[in-house]
Amino acid sequence: MRPMMMTSVVSLPLLVSVGVSASPIATNSDSHGGGSFDLLLTWSPFGFLGNVSIGTPPQPVTSFVDWTWIGQYAFTTTCHGDPERTWDCFAHDQAIFNQSQSHTFRNQSASYPSRTWNPNHFFFYQDLTVNYASDIETIGPSSARLIIQAADQHFDLTSAPYPFAGVYGLSPVFKGDNGTTPPLTAAPTASIQSPFYQAWVAGAWPEPFVAFHYCYNGSVDASKSTCQGHDGLQTLGAYNESLVRGDLSWYDIGLFPEVNVVDFIYEPAVYNYWTLDLTKLSLGDKVQALNESAGAGAIFDHASYGRGAPLSVNAYAELIVATAATPITLDAPPNNGNQSFYKVDCATVTTFPPIRYQFRGHERVWEITPSNYVEKLNDLCVLNVRTLGDGDFIAGNFGETFAKDKYIVFDFEKNKRLLRGIHHFHLPVLPTICQEQTTLLRGPRYTVAL
Repeated sequence: MRPMMMTSVVSLPLLVSVGVSASPIATNSDSHGGGSFDLLLTWSPFGFLGNVSIGTPPQPVTSFVDWTWIGQYAFTTTCHGDPERTWDCFAHDQAIFNQSQSHTFRNQSASYPSRTWNPNHFFFYQDLTVNYASDIETIGPSSARLIIQAADQHFDLTSAPYPFAGVYGLSPVFKGDNGTTPPLTAAPTASIQSPFYQAWVAGAWPEPFVAFHYCYNGSVDASKSTCQGHDGLQTLGAYNESLVRGDLSWYDIGLFPEVNVVDFIYEPAVYNYWTLDLTKLSLGDKVQALNESAGAGAIFDHASYGRGAPLSVNAYAELIVATAATPITLDAPPNNGNQSFYKVDCATVTTFPPIRYQFRGHERVWEITPSNYVEKLNDLCVLNVRTLGDGDFIAGNFGETFAKDKYIVFDFEKNKRLLRGIHHFHLPVLPTICQEQTTLLRGPRYTVAL
């Protein structure tokens, strides 16, 4: 019998299926009961970007919205410990948060000592160093004093600017996280808490929900009207019932220590992920083997590591045979995995098997359809698959590819995950954060006026 992941006080609700209506759905705060907000997302090679403000007066800090990070990170003027050496570390056109220009900025080093991660998934084998501070963060109608991670840059980034100045982390908040091996039993501290969670606890958001809706190129909503012309919505403080349809299924999230071995490698380790226990993987009706010793973790991440259908090395080999795929070398591959890439005959894509997943807690089956795991690159059709580990399935990142035609919700209050199916499709998973955390998945409902 495969081991189960260690369950925690956090769970994810998964919500599957996003509905597209013939006319745009109102997405201002009033459409979610007042006080909630649709953070408009722009796709980038790194992941989705959204606009937040930090400080008084507010400074715009375009942030990379990251389901797998544990705080609000911001580039500051500090370089090698000195706030006057900014341009020794950064390109002169790099956007930063200038802490000296905010009269509400407060140093919190007495309460939260500086941290350095190496390796990490920001800069890999360069130091990721943060000093802890507090300041006012404003997103839409929400404004609250939060603990933030003020960057102290320790290496040269002068060659080119990043298209963002911070990272808005949306990882789940467990009972405790002291950087040690789980189970984590320490009282939770704000130094490892999502900025959304901190603001919700402070009363700045009406509900503990965070929802994701993806308006991808090629979707039924060709004009992206449900995303106000943007690439996605990260709804904060609510979720939009008008976008989804189907029965709800909740799933508990758990701690999956193997994530720090095969996926996101940090030292000290980070374990705060929206992770479900994968119980079944199949290509069409053909069941694929799962790792029998460590278990199989489904980690939700809609940044660059969430691109590509998550498969094991062995299942990918079977899919290559099933689709009569042939090797190809790409200058710009569709995902950043280490696996090889294969092209297929575009005329045969509709005959390919769907990739199907089941998660512990329900018998419900969730699919990635062939049209969503085959990427059209100019005149080529390429299998957009991403693998981790060796052999049978041990872990996979469920993000951009999985989220197509799905609505994903994080509940920062319940310890459950919720999944919902869509009208036309069998679709995805959706995470939630809270002391009782949940993930909700719903499928979209597509209605198109002809």
